[in-house]
Formats: sequence, C-alpha cells, structure tokens
Amino acid sequence: MVNTRSQTKMVDNADLLALLAEMKKSMKKGQEEMKKGQEEMKKGQEEMKKGQEEMKNEIQSHVESKAGEIKDHVNNCIEKIEDVQSVKREIGEISDLEKRLSELEDRPINFLANPDLTYSRPTVKFLTFDGQTSWTVFKTQFDVVSSANGWNNRVKASQLVASLRGSAAEVLQGIPSDKLTDLMIIENALEARFGDSHLTQFYRTELKTRRQKPGESLQVLAADVERLMSLAYAECPQDVRDSLAAQYFVDAIRDEDTQHATRLMDAKDLKSALAYSMKYEAAKTVSKTSRNVRSIEVEDGTGKEKDKKFDCLLKTLEKLLNSHVAGKKNTPRRNPNVTCWKCNKKGHVQRECQTISPFLNKAFEEGLKVSALCGGRNGLYLEGSICGIPCLMLVDTGANVTLVRTDLAQKLKGNFIYTAPNISLKTAAGEKAEIHGKLDAAIECGSRKFQHKIYVADITDPCILGLDFLQKFNFMVDLEKNEIRTGGEEIPLFSASAEDSNLCSVLAKEKTIIPARLECLIQGVPEVSGKFRYAVTDFPSQVSQKGVLVAATLVDLKREAIPV
Repeated sequence: MVNTRSQTKMVDNADLLALLAEMKKSMKKGQEEMKKGQEEMKKGQEEMKKGQEEMKNEIQSHVESKAGEIKDHVNNCIEKIEDVQSVKREIGEISDLEKRLSELEDRPINFLANPDLTYSRPTVKFLTFDGQTSWTVFKTQFDVVSSANGWNNRVKASQLVASLRGSAAEVLQGIPSDKLTDLMIIENALEARFGDSHLTQFYRTELKTRRQKPGESLQVLAADVERLMSLAYAECPQDVRDSLAAQYFVDAIRDEDTQHATRLMDAKDLKSALAYSMKYEAAKTVSKTSRNVRSIEVEDGTGKEKDKKFDCLLKTLEKLLNSHVAGKKNTPRRNPNVTCWKCNKKGHVQRECQTISPFLNKAFEEGLKVSALCGGRNGLYLEGSICGIPCLMLVDTGANVTLVRTDLAQKLKGNFIYTAPNISLKTAAGEKAEIHGKLDAAIECGSRKFQHKIYVADITDPCILGLDFLQKFNFMVDLEKNEIRTGGEEIPLFSASAEDSNLCSVLAKEKTIIPARLECLIQGVPEVSGKFRYAVTDFPSQVSQKGVLVAATLVDLKREAIPV
C-alpha cells in the first residue's frame, strides 16, 4: 500500500513537472513574442519620428520661402512709397517755384535792370477791337499774340481791356470793377455782345442769297462762301460743310455757262469746284479770243486804195442817214392814238413797225411750253420710275414736252444730249427756264415700260409728263376717277393738296409697346374703308402727351406698315 501511494505521488509529481516545463516553454514563447512586439513598436516609433522630422523640415522650408517673398514685397512697397514721397517733395518744390514766379510776375519792378545781363524777348504788338470787325477773328488774333508774348490769364485780361475801343469798351460798364481781371467774364461779355453764335440763321440766309457781283472774281466769291459756311454751319462735320460749300458756290456763279459746267462736274468740295470753274472760265476766254482774232495781210501797194474805198463807203452811209433823218422831220405828225396792226401798240402804223415778225423766229420765241414749273397743291401725280429711279411724275396736259429735273438727270444712266442754247421753256404765266439737254430714258408707269426722249430743265417737280408722251403711248386721263389708263391698265392719280378728300387717317392695328430710342414698323389699318394709295397716320386721343405719338406721317398703304 505504501508503495502504491509513493508511486502515485511520483506519478503526480512527474505530471506536475511536465506541466511546469510546458508552462515555462509557453512563458518563454510569450516573452519572445513580447520582445518582438516591443522591437516592432520601437521601429514604428523611430519611423514616426523620422516622418515628423521630415514634415517639420518641409514646413520650415515653406515658411522660410513665404517669409522671404513677403519681405521682398514689403521692400518693394517701401521703395514705391519712398518714390512717391520723393515725387511729392519734387511737386511741392515745383509748386513753390511757381508761386515764387507768379509773385515775381505780379510784383512791380522797382529797380533798373542791367542791360548787359538782361535778355528781352521780342513781343508782338496787340491789336485793337472797336466792335465793327469780327469778334471771332479778333479773339483768334488775340490768342496768338498772348501765346507769343507768354501772358498769363491776369495779363491777358488787362491787355484785352486795354485793347477795347468805342462800342466794345462800353461793354466794360456792365462788368463789376473787381471782375475786370477775370478773363473768362470779359470774354463771355464780349461774346454775348459781338459774337456770331446767335446770328447762325442770318448767315445761312445770306449764304443762300449770295450771288457773284459784277467784276467779282471767283476766288473772292469762294473765300466769302467759305467764310459764311464757317459762320452758318460751324457745328456740322467737315465733309458735310465741304459738300454744302461746293453747292452754294455753284449757285452763286454769275455766268450761266460756267455755272452749268461746274454743276455737271459734281464737285465734292469747294476747292475742286473753284479749280474747275476757273479752268472753264479761262478756256472760255481763250476760245473767245481765238474766234475774234482775224488774219491781216499787209500789202504795200493796195493799202491806200482800200482806205479810199472805205472812206467813200462812209460818206455814202452818212448821206443815206442824213436823208433818212430829213425825211422823218418832213413827214407830218401822226395821230398818237393810231394803232399798229402788227404789234398792237399805239403811236405808229404797220409799215413803220420795227418789231421783228414772230414768224421769222418762231422757234426761238415760242420754245417749249409747259403749264407751270411746279405742280403745286392742285397737280395730279403719277407714281413711276425713270431709268429705274422711283419718282413722282406730274401729269400736265398743258405741256407739249416731257421734262425731267436737272439733278435727277445727272443720276440717270442715259446718254446726255446737249441742245442748242436758244431753246427755252416757257410757262403759261410767261416764266422762262433754260433747257440743258435731253435724254433717251426708260419711263415705267404701272406695269408697263416706255422708251421716250425727255428734256432736262430746272423744274421743281422730279418729272413732268407732257402731251408728247401721253399722245404717243395713248394715255387717257380720267379726272372724275383720278386715274390714268393705258393698255387696259388703270393707274391711280393723287394730288399733293393737304385738303384732298381722298386722304384718310391710319390707326395702329394693335397695341404695341416700343422701347425708348428705337424705331420700328407696326401694322396699320385705314380708319375709313375705301381704295386709298396714301394716308396720314393718327393716334388715339386717350394717349398721354408724355407718351410716344404717331402723327403726320405719310404712309404707303400697299406696304401695310407705319413708321414710328
């Protein structure tokens, strides 16, 4: 029993030892694993430290670079501020110098200058203004003189006051004494009294009625037209002024041939019109001289014989003249109430009438006939075109010729045929107009086109259709219906009179809102139904006066639109 117990104890101890050994092994393994984990953690901590150091280095380098840039920017700003301060100092010094110079200019000179050390700049003598000459011209001269003499505004004012004479000096009475040194106030007062700004309409009227005087040269005329243009149209652009000056210069030329040739030249400015008119006038003078020059043959032997024959002819003419005068004195005195059957004038009989018979020069006396140069308010007009240019044509049954206005003829692409200078146009009232030539033009009325020769004259209407055109192409005028018929086509005629009963009002078809400062086309309808060609627009009475109004606008009803 004792052995068995000891054996069992031995076995139990052996098991315990085995367990202890296993536990030691496991403890060793755990310790080794703990050591490995600690080593790995140390490595991780070292890596973390390295990363932190790298981050610190990068941040520090970035901060240093930014700090350097900021320092550079601050330095630049400081330099600029220093430059500005230096400029301010220089400006202050310059202003101080200007003040000193102005004080020296205003300070009276009380000491004698040394002629060896002083330099006197040559001065321009100023002019005087008495109000009789142009203020604009004097002001221009005064500005040039003051600039040449180097005057300031105070000296300019004193010199301007000293230069005034007569009525111009009286303007100073309306200026306060303390303002007589103010240049602007003095100039404004003189401008209001003698300026040209308020005489614009007067100069325009003078320009329209300006004509070349007898003996006046073209250069003087052109200079005066240019002067009036600068006064009448000072606000217009230069190209517009050049074109208007050329037109007024052509209208003012006295010689009709020179005027006509210069007008056909269609000059764009005054210089070209003047140059062409002078060339034409010179060529015309040379042509007249060459026509009047005759060849003279000198013969030594026959010169005296010709002189004797000439003296005999003179004596014979004197005898005839004396006998004619004596016969008139010896004739009995006739009744002063006797009437000539040839000229219908009193005081002589038909055989003593010195009036040229109209049959001897019928073509020159009668000329071409037309009712009037302008259709006026009662004329009937036909809408058509001449050589593709739209125009209104006056139907005149009292004219025996078809006419076109001169400026419209210059735009046509037809061949201009010059006519004889003795052909003239005569109206029923006795007025005469010159015929410049004729054209073979294409006249379009309605849907038909006609080829006809028309004369060019200075008329008011663009075109006048005469009987030569109406009869040639079988036109029929119906005054009851106000229409003209040709080839089965009815073409409406309309009057230029504002009181024509065929006019009606046109109203806007629908309400339309138009933005400010814009133009547009809107639909319109006649107020009264009927066949109308033209009408005058109207506006609703309830529209405010401050709103947009459509009024007194001529409308073509075929286009069904109203310009607003």
